[in-house]
Amino acid sequence: MNFASTAIEEAVEGAELVILAMPVDVMAECVSKIEAFSEDALVTDVGSVKGLLETEVAPLVRERGGRFIGGHPMAGSDQVGMAHADPDLFEGAAVILTPESSEDPAGVNRLKSFWEGVGADVSILSAEDHDRVVAGISHLPHLVAAALVRTVLGKDSDTGKFSGGGFRDTTRVARGPEAMWSGILASNAPAISSQLGELISELEIWKQALDGLDREDLQRFLSEARTLRESL
Repeated sequence: MNFASTAIEEAVEGAELVILAMPVDVMAECVSKIEAFSEDALVTDVGSVKGLLETEVAPLVRERGGRFIGGHPMAGSDQVGMAHADPDLFEGAAVILTPESSEDPAGVNRLKSFWEGVGADVSILSAEDHDRVVAGISHLPHLVAAALVRTVLGKDSDTGKFSGGGFRDTTRVARGPEAMWSGILASNAPAISSQLGELISELEIWKQALDGLDREDLQRFLSEARTLRESL
């Protein structure tokens, strides 16, 4: 049966699996509007930050009779709206589950089976480890892309008409919705700030090599980066 509703209570009524798919900073507000989940309902999410959800969302879910297991599919694009829906979006994608403890193996297995059913490769991490890892591979790249656009185009927007694939590929994610991404960055600020500090230190090393016209260092840095990138 196909069913859709804009009323949150109606949407979750009788549901065995509820997936929260909205900005992380409004998930708690949405859950608070639900009076109760159905018996044995499993509640998960697709949010990019897990520490916040463990402290704010998970307790609200339990109070309403549900079981919460955090989830994060590492898939998507900068495009928004149904016009950009992709039926193969999760094929081969990494999905991270962040159960609070090992007390609900049945729930973890149910959720694992669900994601594997749409082609995903599932891993289990703690909420803390998830936020640290994702800060580096997702949140920091978005921040850097946005900073690069501001640095280059912010001073002279006409420069963009000369850009090729390199600049466009490097900055693609900066096209993501700012309301969602500002919430993500703020919600995982400590982990992102730590990664950003390491990047700043790395960039200082590159700047020293450039200022000193040290071609050997530049070639070594580029070679190390290429080798690391090829390992993906």
